[in-house]
Amino acid sequence: MQLLRRERTAGIGLRLAAQWLAHRRHRRLPCIARRGRFRQKGKRAGRRAGDDCHDRRHRLPRSCPCLQAERVMDSDVLAVILLLLALSVALNLKLSLQLLKVVNHLSAAAKAASILPLGEALDAFSGKRLADGAPLTVGDDGQPAVLLFLSSACPKCRHKLPEIARLAPLAREAGVALWLVSLEPAWRLRRFLQASALAGSTVRVSSADYGMLNPLMSSPSYLFVSQAGTLDARGMIGDDDWRSFCEQMDEAPTAQEASA
Repeated sequence: MQLLRRERTAGIGLRLAAQWLAHRRHRRLPCIARRGRFRQKGKRAGRRAGDDCHDRRHRLPRSCPCLQAERVMDSDVLAVILLLLALSVALNLKLSLQLLKVVNHLSAAAKAASILPLGEALDAFSGKRLADGAPLTVGDDGQPAVLLFLSSACPKCRHKLPEIARLAPLAREAGVALWLVSLEPAWRLRRFLQASALAGSTVRVSSADYGMLNPLMSSPSYLFVSQAGTLDARGMIGDDDWRSFCEQMDEAPTAQEASA
């Protein structure tokens, strides 16, 4: 009997131990599984939170009224700045043009004030003849003179060359010295006068003497100097005084023949 009890007690103990081990194993496995599921859920939640944050960052400028207002304000400020810059540039340009007009007016007034009045004595000036480079002085021989001012860059001056070339020998026969006065380089003058015979009647002067004779730098223009060395007339080639001079030169040989 005692042996049976012991066997029964041992069997009960073994069954209880087996049940306890099974229960323990059963409780442990779900705990590990739950932990794994919890970790997976945490990772997923973290990913979702990161994605939400990323999406929120990208969606925030579009959906946030504050940032949209800042963008509108930034564009408005930029437009105002550009408008102010454009106005300042336009104002500076206008002031520069007005200043240029004032400077040109003052320079023109200064040049006009330096123009020798009619009837005043014209000082003699020196230069070099274009044909041979020989120095000469114009205005000290007591001979009436016609001083012409042409420019190689002036189309009208080029058209006047044949007329001047025709008048040069007539003026020489009439006892009038006719000179083309210029300050341009010799090579440019030779190229300008190559189709005419006016190289012997061209004198190159300094810029100071040219400014004294023709302060306005006008071309094609002229000065009529009397035998006494005073200034009789000035103007542009082709005006009334110039045409009158041309008529006198054309009639001069006829008058000499009549006197003979």
